[in-house]
Amino acid sequence: MFQEVSGVAKRLFIACSFGMVISFILILIAAFFLTSILKWSSLSEASLTPLSMMILSLIALFIGGVTAGAKMKEKGLVTGACTGLFYSAVIYLALFLGFDRTLAASQMAAIVANTAVTAMGGIIGVNLFVKK
Repeated sequence: MFQEVSGVAKRLFIACSFGMVISFILILIAAFFLTSILKWSSLSEASLTPLSMMILSLIALFIGGVTAGAKMKEKGLVTGACTGLFYSAVIYLALFLGFDRTLAASQMAAIVANTAVTAMGGIIGVNLFVKK
């Protein structure tokens, strides 16, 4: 019985890690393209609103949730939610340790949004790629 639980936990950890890595890669690619556009066009940094950055982040997290759900092949809600929470924890730790920021209401809202979007992605990932 304990080996079965251990196997599920291991698969969940692998799926969540895979989803987080995909999300980080997509965000880095988007950041590269945005900085390239800012450098070689007349677009200014002020024209990029925090909302547009949040939307890009949520799109990357959704794709990461789909990837995690497809990797796990079951329990898409749990897999996606764990992926979102782990991602948010990594980002919060970077903000806390690197920039000395404390947890604010806006960050709590971002954590909830990240978790909800990746959970939806996990549900869709399980249902898209599981053969019935």
